[in-house]
Amino acid sequence: MKKTRQIQLPFIILFFAVCLMASANADSPEGFASVAALGLTGTTGGEGGIEVTVTNAADFLTYAQSDDTFIIRVAGTIELTDMERVHSNKSIIGVGDLGVINGGGLDVFGGSNIIIRNLLFQNSIDDAIDVQHSGHHIWIDHNDLTSAYDGLVDIKHGSDYITVSWNKFYNHHKTCLLGHSDNNGAQDSTHLLVTYHHNWFDGTVSRHPRVRFSGLTHVYNNYYNNNSYGVASTMNANVLVENNYFYFVTDPTLVGYASSDPGLLQQSGNIFDNCAHAPEDSGTVPTPPYTYIIDDAANIPAIVQSGAGRAGYVTVISNNNAMVRSFQLYQNYPNPFNPSTTIKFQIPKTGIVTISIFNVLGQLIKTILDERVEDGIHEIKFNASKLSGGVYFYQLASKDYMDVKKMLLVK
Repeated sequence: MKKTRQIQLPFIILFFAVCLMASANADSPEGFASVAALGLTGTTGGEGGIEVTVTNAADFLTYAQSDDTFIIRVAGTIELTDMERVHSNKSIIGVGDLGVINGGGLDVFGGSNIIIRNLLFQNSIDDAIDVQHSGHHIWIDHNDLTSAYDGLVDIKHGSDYITVSWNKFYNHHKTCLLGHSDNNGAQDSTHLLVTYHHNWFDGTVSRHPRVRFSGLTHVYNNYYNNNSYGVASTMNANVLVENNYFYFVTDPTLVGYASSDPGLLQQSGNIFDNCAHAPEDSGTVPTPPYTYIIDDAANIPAIVQSGAGRAGYVTVISNNNAMVRSFQLYQNYPNPFNPSTTIKFQIPKTGIVTISIFNVLGQLIKTILDERVEDGIHEIKFNASKLSGGVYFYQLASKDYMDVKKMLLVK
């Protein structure tokens, strides 16, 4: 079921509505990775497992290739020389801007229940991330991906229930392949169930994605900027393209590509800005089997540029573990500010905390925190370098508390 994000609500109403909104930093995926299937109720990664921090390839591979459940926090550059296997039930998450996978890539070969977030992938000798041979329930979220030899995120060989969200792809040619060849229909038909949403394809040339045989590929709320082509549906694939923004894309959507037979492609709500050729579409496709919140295409450039990639993934940066007995949202400092400020808050018990930024019209600009936070006093950085100067509001919301304060960005 599709839900449209309401961004023009009066401010007081929006305070109550915001708790229902999907966030760029959600702890669970939206799209196919959220669907209960194949023995899993969704994608949870290493939840409930041992949490470890790694800074080198040897330690990283020890945990990534273990059969146990791990949350692997990457706090350094992991130098790989090949495609390295990732086993099931793992969360691989970069710490701040320290997590880098360089030289090689991650191979999800038949694995399941894997989360890959907040990492920079660069200079891979093959693919940056390769999901293949019936891998399922994979969530690839808030990464920067660039300069691989082949694909940045390739999904093939009957893999299913995958979400690719809030990533920034740049300086690359063949970006996202879905279905590896025209001769693999026996394995791929009705499979390759994948969602792509809120990704930024920044000057990448092709495959965003290039689809074969998919039972359903759902492409919504992505920002395409200066690409040769956007989405291509081939070999009887089912592709739904909704509310994306295509800017200077020669062919925003294609039905059939190169020597591949055509697929089905249904498109609606998209904006085609300075695109050389009209979008192609053909037929109707199935409805996605999940609830999702969809933004107006006109707002996608701002939403995606501010929220995609590692820069859009924000976590609590400090906690002094002080004993506190009440909720409190402090005034940000410095204030006025340009371009960064610190928001401090305290909570008396562990729970899900959301911090959101709004403009003076009550429009949600960005959710900078939406995760489980331990009791204590915390601080979080907010970088407003991509916003215009003016008055903004920041809101703290939890199950038991809500407060709002004003801040001034001076440019």
